[in-house]
Amino acid sequence: MKTTITSKTNTSLSEFDYDECNGYNYLWQLVNLGSIIPAFKGMTICKIGFAKRTYKSGLRHGVESRVKNTLYDIERKMGIERGQLKAKIHLVKEGHFDTTQSAEAFFHSRNKDWKIAALLHQFTLDFNLFKEYDRKAAIGGSSEFYNMPVKMAKAKFYNAWRESNREIGLANVLAARARGQHGYPVANTGIGDEEPSIEKIEGWKEVTL
Repeated sequence: MKTTITSKTNTSLSEFDYDECNGYNYLWQLVNLGSIIPAFKGMTICKIGFAKRTYKSGLRHGVESRVKNTLYDIERKMGIERGQLKAKIHLVKEGHFDTTQSAEAFFHSRNKDWKIAALLHQFTLDFNLFKEYDRKAAIGGSSEFYNMPVKMAKAKFYNAWRESNREIGLANVLAARARGQHGYPVANTGIGDEEPSIEKIEGWKEVTL
């Protein structure tokens, strides 16, 4: 698996066949946003997410594809030249949909004070003062970004995987699914399924760096 990603990276083929049951919980760092937009200078920007092990389009690695797509989304919506942002993947842990999402949900529920979603919203291209919030106009997964030291994020990531904490996280996942909340796919159903959009747009015609 590649650990350094841009929106032009040629993502790896997955070592797994496509399935509807297994995914990854992962931690990555947005390395250089502060050097492009001064408001983010000095921040350590991390993101915790969920990805399928393999995505249908091209049978590509789920985490690499997710990170690539997110970088492209940020660049497009914040007016940054394509391929300028860089990401470093720090941790990847595999498991069943419910297991991985439970750990992720626990992390999010315990670290709200570190989130920077509101700041990210201010820099989307179509942001206007007093405009009503529009999820489609916001950066995908913006609520999963944190200004947090990497060492701390890693420790919190591992803590979220403790069985007792995953039990708490699972309750949050089930409640979110019951509400129809975006971003909580259900194994073997297709419900809540998400595919990385950059590959759909480009038909997997990627540039190898």
